[in-house]
Amino acid sequence: MKRIFQIASAFLLLACPTIALKAQTQTTDESWELVKKQAVAEKKLIFVDLYFTGCMPCAQMDKEVFPDPKVAALLSADFVTFKSDIMKEEIGKKLCMKYGVTGFPTFLFVNSDGKIIDVAGGFQGVEQFTALLQNAKEAAAKGNFKKYSPQIQEKDYPEFYQQAYMAGKRNVSFDVIDAYLKAQPSLLAEVPFVIISGLRVGKDYDEFFLKNIKTLYKDYGRSSVNVHLFDILQRKKKEFEKTNDLASFKKLLESSKEFYTPQEWTRFEGILLKDFGGTKTADNPYTLQK
Repeated sequence: MKRIFQIASAFLLLACPTIALKAQTQTTDESWELVKKQAVAEKKLIFVDLYFTGCMPCAQMDKEVFPDPKVAALLSADFVTFKSDIMKEEIGKKLCMKYGVTGFPTFLFVNSDGKIIDVAGGFQGVEQFTALLQNAKEAAAKGNFKKYSPQIQEKDYPEFYQQAYMAGKRNVSFDVIDAYLKAQPSLLAEVPFVIISGLRVGKDYDEFFLKNIKTLYKDYGRSSVNVHLFDILQRKKKEFEKTNDLASFKKLLESSKEFYTPQEWTRFEGILLKDFGGTKTADNPYTLQK
């Protein structure tokens, strides 16, 4: 996997509890609305797999996880499944825009009203994935949803952000983004959040993100936060390297640990500590995992 947090895209329904998800023929907004109607009729939640052809962890999910009898049974019993190729399908691009998706595969857990229960990303083993499904069921039963609005309203987004996702024009100048964000009443609102995380805005917004990370985590979910947090930690590493302040960097890493699973943290902390300041870090117990 070339990048730590990479994710994927195309529409699909679970044909049988013992085989992998298969793509739907429809790839439009209408197909998304039909899935929501199906979820209402069947009194189920919705599982969305955003992927793209050529994404290795996406293919690994298709091969190793979705066909697993335990996973397939849970999906069949409790979820309507929807798969979208974000490179080819407009609805996949819109969903990525809506949730500021930057890596693949990305999984959305949604109720029939379009309320987000959780967002998760990257390859998940069978046990990890079944836990995600169970947690989503429990959260929905308790009425615990994220802060995202239920509908995709393109008019809510500035043109530069729409173009970044819908036309692949992601090379947006910081000045343009900065001017928009400074005009917003609150950076904690959904659209400013997805712009900051979805376009990986750094500079002046890293401190805001770190200061408010617990609120953002609660409002928008672990995966939506920790991908951008990793980018921030990479930038912070360079700052601390300039003063050779490994102790302060480790303190920052320790405060970030709670936003990752133990498996993620073992990998990411090792990557962030590796060769701090250009020299090998003797007390780093972690190694890079491919």
